[in-house]
Formats: sequence, C-alpha cells, structure tokens
Amino acid sequence: MELVAPVIQGGGILAFAGENTTTTISGVTPAYFPVRNMELAEGEPINEEHILGRMSVVVLGPETAIALFGHADGVVGETIRIEGQPFRVIGVLVAKGGGAFGGEDDSAYIPFTTAQARLIKRSARDEVDVIFIQAVTAEAVPQAAEEVSNIIRDRHRTPIGYDDFTVFTQQDFLSTFRTITGVLTIFLGGIAGISALVGGIGIMNIMLVSVTERTREIGLRKALGARKRDILLQFLTESSLLSLIGGIIGIIFGWFIAFVVGRVAIATGNNFVPVVGTDAILLSTSFSAVIGLFFGIYPASRAANLEPVEALRYE
Repeated sequence: MELVAPVIQGGGILAFAGENTTTTISGVTPAYFPVRNMELAEGEPINEEHILGRMSVVVLGPETAIALFGHADGVVGETIRIEGQPFRVIGVLVAKGGGAFGGEDDSAYIPFTTAQARLIKRSARDEVDVIFIQAVTAEAVPQAAEEVSNIIRDRHRTPIGYDDFTVFTQQDFLSTFRTITGVLTIFLGGIAGISALVGGIGIMNIMLVSVTERTREIGLRKALGARKRDILLQFLTESSLLSLIGGIIGIIFGWFIAFVVGRVAIATGNNFVPVVGTDAILLSTSFSAVIGLFFGIYPASRAANLEPVEALRYE
C-alpha cells in the first residue's frame, strides 16, 4: 500500500452573503487528494499543518463554489459558513463530473481533525466512514485488498465470514459497470429487434400490396418469357432496396442526433463526444438490407407463382 486516506462524511449547509447550498462535507487528510486523483483549479489542498491545527479551512468542488459565489474562480481567500461556523476557502477543485461515490463536483472538503472535533461527530474517536487506499502497482491491488481485510478483521475482532465492512477495488466497480452495460445492451437490443420486426412486417405488407396492384404486369412479363426466378429476383431486389433506403435515412437521422447531443454536451461543459463509427454504419446498412430481403421472400414468391393466364385476366 502506498497511500491511505481515511474519510468521515456528513451533510451540511454552506452559506455566503445570503446564498446557501446543502452538500456533502468530507473530513479528509492530505493523502486524500492524490489517492482520488483530484486536481486543484486554484489554491492549495489540505496539508498536515491544517490537520495538526484543526484549522477552519475548506476546499470546494466547482459546483459548490458556483452555487455560493456564482463562479468557480477567484474565490480563494473568501470566508463561508458551514453549519454556522466560519471557514476560509483555500482551494477549488477541477471539475470531474459524477463518480462511483457520488458527484465530486458538488462537495466540500475540510481537515479530518476539524470535522471530528466540530462538525461530524462519531460515537468512537477512531471511527471513519470510508478508507481510500492506493496500491503500489495495479498488480498489487488484490494482495492489498486482502491485507486490508485481514487488518480490519483483526482490529474489529470479527470472525471470518462475518465481516462488518466491505472492501471494493476498481476491478469490482468495473465488473459492476460491465454487468449494467450488458443489461442495457440486451435491453436496447430487444427494442431494436422489435423495431426491426415491425419494420419488416411493414415492408412485407407494402410488397404484398405491390404484388396485388401489379398482377397484370407480372402476368404480361411471364407471358413474354420472364422466368419464375426473374420475377422472384425483381421483387426481392425491390424489398431490399426499400429497406436499405430506410436504413440509410435512419443512419443519417442517428448521426444528426449524435451531432446535436455532442453540441449540447459541449455547451453544458460536459466531456461527452458521441461517435458514429464506420463499423456501426456498415452493420446497420447490411442489417437493413437483410431485413428487406427476408421479409420480401413471401411477397416475391407469391408474385413468382402467379399463373400468366390468371394474372392477365386479373382486374
């Protein structure tokens, strides 16, 4: 283990010049910021001097700073009140967006000892809510997690299998995210499958109507020497082209939506850029053509099986 950062957390009201906001208040140590890969847009992080002196200083998340001051820059040195107590702002974090432990941009960080003594009281002096640990290397994470579990079991005097704590690694979070992503993929795939089925049935109905309306044309072509496979190929080509054109329109519409979403994300300051890949375009184009071909088989077969004499007599 390279760095260890205990944290105690609670909620509270922050106020400045008539403006107030409710946010998460975390009591942290200097190791917290490197462990959580947090960078400061301005000011300085909490250091050992602040911890030892139980100083009334605070580092704000950018959203919290905007809620209090209307902007996230030039606020270092200002004094705000947390639960009625004065705290001097010493830093503002760089925006990161949402995280596994909630939104880090809407938060406030004060020295661990200050939180213990004045704001976030716990039944035991050494009680903490979360401990963040940074391993020496990525390969050492499983070993570090096992060592941490053994140390806490020993200190809590809990038997094996009755842990009163939970250890999460980044791999656990990634596995959870993969599971959620997999479920969403299946869900969206089901919706796409239903859409494809409905679209295919629509194409089949259109082609059946087309066969009915062009019965005399089919009879005339067969009377002039058109073979069964010629008629079959004609209607299969028409249904495939109909589906392919619809797929191309859908691709253009999807690209336009992705473009609009990207512009909205940029305008709102979010680092989100939708990308419509070439593989997705080729897959959707091919799939739409296959759908048209599949659902066009029955109408094409019906047209190809018409008897020339009966078709010519059709009104």
